[in-house]
Amino acid sequence: MFKLVQKSNPQKYHETRKTSFLVGNSKQCEIVIGDPQVSDVQAKVGTKDNRYFIKNLGPEPISVNGHPTEGQFINNGDELALGKSKFVIQLAQKGRPGSEQTPTEDKTMVLDTPSDESLGPRLVCTTAGGKSKIIPLKLEKLIIGRSNEVTLKLMHPSISRKHCVIEKHDNSFVARNISTTNPLYLNDQMISEQRLYSGDQLRMGTFSITFISDQPSDARQATQKIMTPAKRSSRGLWLAAMLIFTFSGYLLYMHAYMPWRAQQKLAEIAGQIELGDYLPARDAIKELLLNDLSTDNAQTAKHMLAQITLAITQQKAEKGKIEAAKIILKNYLAEYGHGKEAEALWDRLDYYRLTLGEQRESINQHQSALREYSSIREDSLYFEEAQKAIRRIWLAYQQKNRQKQNVAQLLKEAETHFLAKRYLTPVNKNAFAAYQAVLALNPKHELALQRIEQIKTFYREHGEGYFKKRIWSKALFYFERYSIIDPEAKGVKAKITACRQKMVSAQKDGRASDTRGNKLATNEEKEKREEIQRLLEESGTESSRIMKYLFEEKEGETDPDTPW
Repeated sequence: MFKLVQKSNPQKYHETRKTSFLVGNSKQCEIVIGDPQVSDVQAKVGTKDNRYFIKNLGPEPISVNGHPTEGQFINNGDELALGKSKFVIQLAQKGRPGSEQTPTEDKTMVLDTPSDESLGPRLVCTTAGGKSKIIPLKLEKLIIGRSNEVTLKLMHPSISRKHCVIEKHDNSFVARNISTTNPLYLNDQMISEQRLYSGDQLRMGTFSITFISDQPSDARQATQKIMTPAKRSSRGLWLAAMLIFTFSGYLLYMHAYMPWRAQQKLAEIAGQIELGDYLPARDAIKELLLNDLSTDNAQTAKHMLAQITLAITQQKAEKGKIEAAKIILKNYLAEYGHGKEAEALWDRLDYYRLTLGEQRESINQHQSALREYSSIREDSLYFEEAQKAIRRIWLAYQQKNRQKQNVAQLLKEAETHFLAKRYLTPVNKNAFAAYQAVLALNPKHELALQRIEQIKTFYREHGEGYFKKRIWSKALFYFERYSIIDPEAKGVKAKITACRQKMVSAQKDGRASDTRGNKLATNEEKEKREEIQRLLEESGTESSRIMKYLFEEKEGETDPDTPW
């Protein structure tokens, strides 16, 4: 089945079961394009080696994925431009579920109004049955999965709750697998993280997702040929000629033979990965990285090492050895965690930390659980879940010593703390905890509900005031306190993110004004490595800002497995 969907209006399309047909402005063509800039017989589409092939027959140009062509193979999800008309190609193979559809007439007029409208970077999601949906990439981060928390929801057992994320890095888009059980394929190759170019096809479960972009920077560049400068004739300078010959030989060895040898070794390691020989492949990659590799080979090696590490940790986790998997990830990140290919491994480490925290919380090992929760990065996909868990443990402890008090006693204590402005601290001696205990006995108690709203208003108004004055650290202080009471407030969560970004930006600007050139690059690399070491630390209550604030009292501590 061949289907041509109008890009500016996906409701208009033409489909045919023919394996060879003509496309053009003439009614003699099977697919008729109502565009004056399209020739009467513009192109012929046929099959070759079980694949569709398009050939330009007219004087007007055609292009596939933004590249002019006289003839080439075409794939599902490719963008075809004829004149000013643009289409998305959809292919359904014989025998695939959902491919049996009601036959259409051989001749169908597709009235395509030429449009210069650009949809920008976007995804074309196609099901096994051939149904498609266009998703514009307007967000910095688009999460795909079957959870209610994702941006693009795909309901199928082969899709993980959070399967992959499409992120914007500078002016490009990157696809990253965040599933711990299901693979992500790019152009039929399993990946952990990869840059996307227009026409690239992602596959997860039964879904096919094509990345389409009109931006020139997203077009895949053809491999450039290595050009060698012509030798100059230098009559009488025999010594100079010998030096040039020797130097050329050195360059040939270093820039041709050595990269070729490294590529051969990488191909051998790729074969080991396909066979599942992960440990020998990991050792070979690490040995190869000790050599002076070209930039491309070094990047390929690091990407393969990341894939191997993910596969090894997944095997450990499937056997229930999550702690061992976490240690492997930490060892990898301590050495290689500053590269882009490490992002998928950071996500996996945070996922294992969250899982271990939940396991230990379920058996009342609160100190160990809090250590795991507090170690999750603030920009992680799992940060909010971890903060909710910390708050959950804190609230449970707050109520432990109030179970024998009645409403009148609790209300008296709460009012005392409220008037003294002890809203959230100290532990077990604050207004919020006491009012929560009142609501546990009487969920509709008007004064308790009113007081909690007043506490929220206090933190929000002070946060907004400092935010308007651009005093980011103080605004963050009050917004974070508000989020302890109401963690689901989207407006406050957005302000917290904005404050953190402003603070990080200010720190970077300060460093940039103090350093220049190579010194700046060296300092940034050093700071990045120090940041990685900090993120890998797991010192429990001392490592978390929110835990320092909530669990500040340590007097009378008797149980070594409690943080209070």
